[in-house]
Amino acid sequence: MSHHSEPVHRDPISNGHFLLSKISVHDDLASGHPDIISVKRLQEIFPDLLIGDALMADALKKLYSAERFSAFVAAIDGIAQLIDPNDAIISLAGVLESLCGSFSGFWGLMDHGLLACFLPGKDEADCRKAALMLQETLSRTRNETISIGIAAYPTIAYKKNQILENAKKALDHAAFFGPGSCVAFDSVSLNISGDKYYQNGDLDGALGEFMLALKLDENNVNVHNSIGVCYGIKNQLDNALDAFKTAIRLDPNDIMPVYNAGYVHFLKHEHAEALEYFLNAGRIDGSVFELAIQTGRVYLELNQPVPAKKHLEIATRMNPKSAAAFRLFGESCAIQDLISEATAAYKTCLKLNPDDCAAQSALGFLYEMQEQNSDIALMLCKQAAETEPDTGLYSHRLGRLYMNRKHYNEALVAFRKATDAGFDSSDYTMQTLKLMK
Repeated sequence: MSHHSEPVHRDPISNGHFLLSKISVHDDLASGHPDIISVKRLQEIFPDLLIGDALMADALKKLYSAERFSAFVAAIDGIAQLIDPNDAIISLAGVLESLCGSFSGFWGLMDHGLLACFLPGKDEADCRKAALMLQETLSRTRNETISIGIAAYPTIAYKKNQILENAKKALDHAAFFGPGSCVAFDSVSLNISGDKYYQNGDLDGALGEFMLALKLDENNVNVHNSIGVCYGIKNQLDNALDAFKTAIRLDPNDIMPVYNAGYVHFLKHEHAEALEYFLNAGRIDGSVFELAIQTGRVYLELNQPVPAKKHLEIATRMNPKSAAAFRLFGESCAIQDLISEATAAYKTCLKLNPDDCAAQSALGFLYEMQEQNSDIALMLCKQAAETEPDTGLYSHRLGRLYMNRKHYNEALVAFRKATDAGFDSSDYTMQTLKLMK
């Protein structure tokens, strides 16, 4: 190892750096618009209108003996931007009421701005036919478009009172296709719903949705990947790896499960296996920042600073605001005695994140070894050691600086703190004791 560097300390590997396909819908169609829709105006025109729980209770009575039925939820696209949203929802309700007469169905208000329709005895194909007819009929008199989510009973183990909620999930799915879309509930709808649970921090809720999605489509690569991510976050690494490997088997060219499988091996400190997956992922798509930085990091763990530097330099270009990328790049340079590059990288890291203790300690130690910026070197190493006293390397470096300044009492305290924190400073402790005699 270079005389300019010490054994390094890297931040603990986080299990939060998996790749998961995230929701990109800006307008959650199924959320309703309570502030702009007047339920009172709707009730004036449709006095028998049932709303929310009352609608569901009535539906369950009517569908008690039904062996099959379908339902859909309709939302006016961009309703919040309309001059008169209530006029638009009233027009949609009128068309829906007429349609229900033709299909022997019934309708109501599921939520503000969300109209729901039940079609007893009708399957998904019938429901889609009715939904498309609703869109077409409305288009004859209005410029607004509507998006629709469809669901049918029976569907796997879902109960009758869950079908309308499935239609809402399909409506959120429809938002991916733009205004005027009509989508039936499927495994992708559940994957989107699971992603929402995941984004809200409910991993068990997300896993529940993903597992149900597999019952609808056991070959859905995204679902297997999403399940793996949830298990990874929960630190159930073997389950995570099984899920990612299943996804890879289904589609070897999907970068997400390939990278994620490598990351599981990284979390398990199986660095050679991690590197193999990362390199395979890079052959699929070399433009992913997380892949570049983690490939560089695993090369560092394997004591291969030259290829590490290559990948970490790429990572800094991909994301010039990543303090971690610059810190790791600095480390790869310092190990190779590329001191000016290392110094510049650590300084950039601290500009991006002044509280990065690893960069503070490393930069301070580099300054000291070069006999530059003596006061700054001591300040940086002291700050890092005080902020993270459980990282023995930082106290050890601070002891080296005190020792150079012949502040032996302070050096001895620092070396003993380093040893208590698990860093072997015994040789320097003995040297300091001898110098104090």
